[in-house]
Amino acid sequence: MSKENFKRDKPHVNIGVLLLIFSMISGFSLGMVIYKDITKLLDDDGDSVPDIEEDRLRTPLFFEVTDDLLTFSSYDTATIPTTTGHELGHNLGLSHGFSSHLAIQSNLYDDVSTGIPILDFKMQYESLIDFLDVDSNGYFDPVVDVIIGETALTNLTLENIGYGIDGQPAYYSGYSSSDGVFNAEFYISGEHVLLGRQVGLLAPNELKSRLTFVNYVPSSLTLKLSFNSSANLIFSPSGIPLRASTGLYEVQYEWNDFAITDGTMTTVNVTLPSSSIPSNNGEIYINLGQVSNGTYDTKLLWVLPHNNLFNLLDLPWTYITIGSITILTVISTTHVIRKKPGRLKYRPLISSSDSPESTTQADKSIPSTLRHRDR
Repeated sequence: MSKENFKRDKPHVNIGVLLLIFSMISGFSLGMVIYKDITKLLDDDGDSVPDIEEDRLRTPLFFEVTDDLLTFSSYDTATIPTTTGHELGHNLGLSHGFSSHLAIQSNLYDDVSTGIPILDFKMQYESLIDFLDVDSNGYFDPVVDVIIGETALTNLTLENIGYGIDGQPAYYSGYSSSDGVFNAEFYISGEHVLLGRQVGLLAPNELKSRLTFVNYVPSSLTLKLSFNSSANLIFSPSGIPLRASTGLYEVQYEWNDFAITDGTMTTVNVTLPSSSIPSNNGEIYINLGQVSNGTYDTKLLWVLPHNNLFNLLDLPWTYITIGSITILTVISTTHVIRKKPGRLKYRPLISSSDSPESTTQADKSIPSTLRHRDR
């Protein structure tokens, strides 16, 4: 009697191992979801930005000062990395001086060691214009409206500079015109900080400015600003008012539609370039109206690509949890039909001398109980 060979020709799945694997995945991913929700609520400094986001967005900030230039950089200019480092970075400069306008220069680098910015952006405070609004629409039009007087914003003096505002790690600087009518204050930090009411939340990669007008009594006041960039300037009446972009690198300039004049909030209109054709330079006029004492806030932002560092929290843990629990449920509720184990069946050997007919006759003579022993 010979044994019949057993052949495993069907796929074998160990349900127990699958249950263990997906139980571990679902448990870990569920724990990560809860951890992310908890970390989003942690805010030790009370600036409405989670501590985990502040740690990720914090950037180094190096400061240098000369007679007519303040420089803020994300890298140490004294020890610029070599080309092998390929370090992203930005460089922000505030310049002023004799017979020159107050200007802000922002340079973005994909490799600071080259010294060649991939995007440069410059804005300049040109002048204060006292004009007669001929068409009474609240907007200054250099073609239609009559200019009564214009004060160039040159020869501004650096009045103060320092580090640390209300105990927060932020830099500040203040400029003033010779007659004290126009004042500009700037704030910058390498991390999220919550400053006083007049500044509010200050984010990294952001320069906030606060413009103050003192004892100025025009018929109607407008502030002229000029811009220049290596990329095309895109002006928009809604959304981001002004931006210059090369794709991953971008500079934005935002202004408010209101100002505080003589203790009350008033509407501010901005005259944008009339041409819709993108250009590397342009001018805007911030129309403040009739104001003797007032403040107006703007901010400059720059955007660089994120570092390509893997972060475990960036994975979509919510979807991983839902998927793993779903698979775990399907596996645990699936009924696998298994064949009952039984004895192997035997059949008599057929000798070479026996004919098929004789073998059949021999089989017939064997009782059924002996031929099928497992019955």
